Formats: sequence, C-alpha cells, structure tokens
Amino acid sequence: MKLGRSKRQTVRLPLYIVSFLLVFCGLTSECAQGMFLLGPYPQSAQIDSVIISWKTTTPTTQNEVHWGRDPTLGNVTKENSLFGKTKHTVKLEGLTTGQNYFYTVVSDHIESALYTFWTVFPSNSTVRFVAYGDSQGVWDSWQTVLLVSQTIEKEHPVFVLKPGDLVDDGTNATQWIDFFHASPFLHNSTLYPVLGNHEQYSFLFFSYFSLPNNECWYSFDNGPVHLVGLDSNSPNRYRFRQFLWLVHDLRTHHQPFTIVYFHHPVYSSSEHGNTTLLQKIWAPVFERCHVDIVFNGHDHNYEHSRVNGVVYIVTGGGGSPLYDNGQSPWTVYSEKTYHYCLLTVNSSTLLFEAKKPDGLVFDSFILTT
Repeated sequence: MKLGRSKRQTVRLPLYIVSFLLVFCGLTSECAQGMFLLGPYPQSAQIDSVIISWKTTTPTTQNEVHWGRDPTLGNVTKENSLFGKTKHTVKLEGLTTGQNYFYTVVSDHIESALYTFWTVFPSNSTVRFVAYGDSQGVWDSWQTVLLVSQTIEKEHPVFVLKPGDLVDDGTNATQWIDFFHASPFLHNSTLYPVLGNHEQYSFLFFSYFSLPNNECWYSFDNGPVHLVGLDSNSPNRYRFRQFLWLVHDLRTHHQPFTIVYFHHPVYSSSEHGNTTLLQKIWAPVFERCHVDIVFNGHDHNYEHSRVNGVVYIVTGGGGSPLYDNGQSPWTVYSEKTYHYCLLTVNSSTLLFEAKKPDGLVFDSFILTT
C-alpha cells in the first residue's frame, strides 16, 4: 500500500478524460455508477485506520481508495491483489483519531461518488450514533427501510448499531444488495451489526462485514462508550464460552458508559415476548456490571423498559411489518411505530432520543455517570 501521493492524475485517468471516454463509448454516468454493486462503505474503524469495502458488478483489477481531510483528497491507497475480483477491501492507515475524512473508490478508472467516514473518537470526546433493528424490507420493496434510513443519514451518525434481522433471508444475495441500496447512510457511517434469526449464520453476513473478535460476539470502544454485540441465537446463547467472554469483557473495560446489543429481547410486551433464558443468565451480569442500556430487536415496534437499574430498549422499527405493542409492569413507554434511536454521549451524560422517520422525538431520557 502507498500513502501520501498528492498527484492523483498519476494513478488514474483525469475525470475529463474518463468523461470523454464514457461519451465516446456510448456510456452514461448512470452506467458508470452501475460499476458499484455494493458500497463503498467504511468498516472496522480504529483510532488510526479504517477499512473501505465495496463490490463491483464485474471483476476489476485496478482498485484503490482516494482519501483526505478535505474533498480534494490527495492520498491514494491501492488494493493489494494480483487478480481481478468483485469484492474489494482496502485498509487505510496513518489516520488521526476522531477525524472526519473524505473518500472515493476507483475501480478500473471508474470513480464512485464522494463520501466520508470517521475514525474512532478519544474517550473524552462527544460521540453521536444510532441504534435500530429489523429491516426485512421485501414486503414493500424496501420502501419503508429506505424512509427510515434516509432520516438516519440526515443525523450524520459516527456509527450505527444493528441488533439483527437486516434481511428476511440471509442466504439470499439479492436481499443483501437491496438492503445496502436502501441504506444510504452506510456510505458514511460504520455499521456494527449482530446476527438475528433471519441471517441464518449465512456466509454472506460474514463476507460483507469486518467485525471484531469472532464476528458473532465482539466489543469496541468509541468516545466514552463501551459497546458489546452478542449472539442471542441458538446455540450460541447457551454457550459458556460466550458467557465467560461477556463477563470478562464487562469487568475489564474503563469507559464511562456501557451499551450491549443483541437480537432477542430480554423484556418485551409484544408478539415474541420475553426471552426467559436471557433474563436468567445474561440480565444478572448486566446488573452487576452496571450496563446502562441493552438494545434488542425481534419484536417489530418500540418498547422502553427499566429493570433493576438497566434500561432495555426494543428497537424493531427499522422497516419490517409492525407488531402491536403492549404494556407490562416494567414498561416505561411503548409504541407501534417505525423509528430509530439517536444517542449523544460525552464523558458524563448520555442523551437518548427515539425518533420517527419524520424526525419527531417520541421518547427520550438522560443518563449520567
């Protein structure tokens, strides 16, 4: 990989020549954009690096990321591959913590649009991010998923948590393409998903996302928040290995706030209801380790609950057909609605806002250290 090349025309054709060739060959800009089947999108953000991934419609041999602190870019990192392929992954290194960068990708001289990404913020910073679940959009051709995603995009979150069920059938490659196309925020915000029951442990999930640890359960820090993604599907929900990892992880981090997310709800008053096993084996750990918020999906609505000092949020309103909501002794608020959750966190205060696709805040609270 080569960094710091300032003369971009030495590594690709100037845009006016590319435009001429496209016109000369009878191609349109829409055809050029059709080169990119998925992405580009940032993954695995660190304090000094990030991975940019994308997929082309045909195998390409010359693939690179152009990036920089402003839209003029100025740096080029090439993919290290000798053979033509469609799935591309480039790691950018030597970055600055808590910094917004601009980037495009170029495959065989065809350039994507201009996007941005963030590196991980230091612990004394303020960070904004989103959590929302359940986007199985095949029922309405992904229109509701797109509606929610476009509103998320306007929030400019640094990253997005996804507690499972991104697609209706994880083995269906077309549905993954539809999910990416209906989620425009993915170009500019790092997505951290966990497995829902509809992913079915498909290799497609693991091929599209570069996640920490074993990619089924993992943790990461960003700003003043420690975030833990778990696998609540059978058989991993029963695995002692995941349980021991969870206990060790929660006991050894030092961030002011802790958030855990996985698919099946610990507490829910809707169609699927409580996951009794997780109430017995995971909830006591959350309580003893002072977890602040647990995000779940699976039930397609919104429910805010509080049990033994832990906030539980069912955020299943990302685009799937909605379920009727309910009320239980632990319920603070519930509603049958499409939505997403926006969190703004500094070292002493966490502001939570549940928002509808029109931007209306319908539930909110503040946590302090």
